[in-house]
Amino acid sequence: MIGAENIFGLMAALLGICALAAGLERTAWGRRISGAGIILLTALLAAQFGVIPRSAPLYGTIWTYLVPLAIALFLLKADLIKVFTEGGRVLIAFLAGMAGTIAGAALAALIVDLGVNEARIAGVFAATYTGGSLNFVAVAEAVGLQDSSQLSAALAIDNIFGVGFILLLNLAAGWSLFQRWYGWRADRLGERLLPVEDADAGGASLFGLLSALAVSAAAVAVSGAVSTALGIANYEMLVLTVIVTVLATLGRSVLAGLKGEDVIAMMFMYLFFAIIGAGADLGEMLQAAPGMFVMVGCIFVVHALAVLAVGRLLKLNYAEMVTASLACIAGPPIAAAIAILFKWRNLVAPGILTGILGYVLGNFAGVGLFTLLQGGAP
Repeated sequence: MIGAENIFGLMAALLGICALAAGLERTAWGRRISGAGIILLTALLAAQFGVIPRSAPLYGTIWTYLVPLAIALFLLKADLIKVFTEGGRVLIAFLAGMAGTIAGAALAALIVDLGVNEARIAGVFAATYTGGSLNFVAVAEAVGLQDSSQLSAALAIDNIFGVGFILLLNLAAGWSLFQRWYGWRADRLGERLLPVEDADAGGASLFGLLSALAVSAAAVAVSGAVSTALGIANYEMLVLTVIVTVLATLGRSVLAGLKGEDVIAMMFMYLFFAIIGAGADLGEMLQAAPGMFVMVGCIFVVHALAVLAVGRLLKLNYAEMVTASLACIAGPPIAAAIAILFKWRNLVAPGILTGILGYVLGNFAGVGLFTLLQGGAP
């Protein structure tokens, strides 16, 4: 068993899980699950059986330093024009998913009985599934959800169901039937669904890799300084996206010669998915109130139906829908990570932008739904 303070032992375990996933992804069944899906499952089981801890200082390091660096690396060749043209369609799917999330939470509140805190719990879940878990604590405080046992149960369900949803969309992205039904404009995705070993590392040089890392690190540093100076530290990822996409557009002729930065970005994102899987707690979830299971399940079903219906009506493709749905349910880091792993380059920035929009809209959605349900209560 590896302790949380055993930095190199834990790093070896995480890298081993990632290497295993990269190897298995070369097989036919591995490609169906995807490397990210294999990592999530393996890390979840490893943490559940105590092989690796559920939390550790190393996890925070990966989240804080490697995730923004990976996003910056992958955005170095982003085409700003395509980002905006594709981003509009992702935003449409995101808004449909948001509407489905709110409707699902409201419907669940009519179906299940969670006691005096029902409206509060519905509001918290509506918020957390409109932009990610960042909204959980903010709305819980705003609506006065102070019952520690219910808060703990809700957090556990949010965590494990979120991992399950990420895994499901990983699988869906590779389903041939899903791709046929929602294949409109998919040819414009370019490098979609390439296995990791086929990433464009050919011609990579030490100079090019170090240059890409230097530029990306500088962009992360500048975005941190700018967001702090403007008093919007929580939106540092938005600032980073703007900086790197502008830089990539203005310096496209210079940055076009870089090779291999995609592989580094995917390595970092593989570690990110490993810590997401490790943090899921099956035990706490199983002890949670059954009504919460029903509520979250209802939210996910109505959310998915809304995205599928709007996608069919407006002819959105599967990659746009997957990115938007993840931005809504899991937040911008997850949406960006999936776009990076599937090499949907022009959907990384839209995934981040719509997910960050969810940070703002989610709080209004959660508090608004709470007010509506509470106002209708006897």
